[in-house]
Amino acid sequence: MIKGTAIPTRRVVRGVLIAVIVVTALTTAGLLITHRSEPPNATPQGKKNTASLSLDKMRHTASRQGVDEWSVAAETVNLFNTENRAVFETLSAQYFEKSGTVTHMTANQGTLDTQTRDMVVTGDVVVRREALTVTSDALSYMKESHTIISESPVVISDGISILTGDTMHLDLNAGILELDGNVTGTLRQESKGKIDEPSLH
Repeated sequence: MIKGTAIPTRRVVRGVLIAVIVVTALTTAGLLITHRSEPPNATPQGKKNTASLSLDKMRHTASRQGVDEWSVAAETVNLFNTENRAVFETLSAQYFEKSGTVTHMTANQGTLDTQTRDMVVTGDVVVRREALTVTSDALSYMKESHTIISESPVVISDGISILTGDTMHLDLNAGILELDGNVTGTLRQESKGKIDEPSLH
């Protein structure tokens, strides 16, 4: 009796062990496959989102109550709809003042918030307003207040005199330019009425 029952018992135990091993192996394989695979819509870590739309030689004009406030043209524009931004490469912009004065700006790159219409420009930024030229590493245009702001050091010149400052604020509605923080430079008599127009602090 003992020998007759021992063989089936060993077979049962062996069968159970084999089943456990097979299930464990399948479960482990499934976990590895799940871990190594990414959902179809997942964005790999470290990989930048691609543009929703890319355009060449693009121009855009923004108006308020039928009056043009500014326009921008660029060699290339990449639209990122999910991030509410547009990136302009090699851009030139024009800002229209109530007085009729047009301020021109060029930069290597600009990022536009497609909701607020604010823009940050960087790289060899040059602003020209009548006889004045302003250079900086970065500037911001705020649409609601219609102002150009720099939190980076700026240089203002009319070709004769030159001024430098830590920050700048240009109110395009009032036509007032303010230079602030460690303002230094040289003012020459020939520049009267040009470079001495800014409000200096």
